[in-house]
Amino acid sequence: MERLIVFHADRCIKCHSCEIACQLENDAPPGLRFRRVKSFEEGHFPDARNYFISSACFHCNDPSCVSACPVGALLRRDDGIVVHFRNKCVGCGYCIQACPFHVPQFSPFHHTMRKCSFCSHRVDNGREPACVAKCTANALVYYPDGKVPDSINAYGKPERLHMVYELDRKPGDYQLPNPVPANVLTSTQLVKWLIGLIPGVGITLWLLKKAEGFKSNGVRDD
Repeated sequence: MERLIVFHADRCIKCHSCEIACQLENDAPPGLRFRRVKSFEEGHFPDARNYFISSACFHCNDPSCVSACPVGALLRRDDGIVVHFRNKCVGCGYCIQACPFHVPQFSPFHHTMRKCSFCSHRVDNGREPACVAKCTANALVYYPDGKVPDSINAYGKPERLHMVYELDRKPGDYQLPNPVPANVLTSTQLVKWLIGLIPGVGITLWLLKKAEGFKSNGVRDD
């Protein structure tokens, strides 16, 4: 059973209730938004029109952030939710660089990465995610069993994302990458980790050399 949220673009009124609910539920520090309502414009006055999107972590079927994390701080659960373990996170930023949707954010307050948790603490107790529960226009709809009606042809649905978007325009109009990006990190991430170790190895060797120099000059450890 894979959980899923559908955003209906034609219903969103940009009230920001989902943003506020997310911030309060997840104790987000100032400056970080795990859910964001973005607005766009089309046409010219007097026929101009605004349209909106409420975006958060996509909870990918094959998440790049999980592949990029060197310490196992990210995990994709069997129900599709990509959870983040803050007690394991070292704030290295690999997941931030890897995510094609630019979802993870570094928190200077916590010195770790932070992102949408799909309100796993709520859904595990039979409740809706906070953003869904507080959406005033029913633009966010939660499917706890993942069974979305066939009539909904949402962005990310064929790729089995768990935050999908029923749009009334092209994905590019909402600044969504099209096609949906695939995870290409698995084969290259080990090399990136090894390259990242080079500065640390260099400093360690330099310190060992300095220590040997002190000993050769008659400095003793009593």
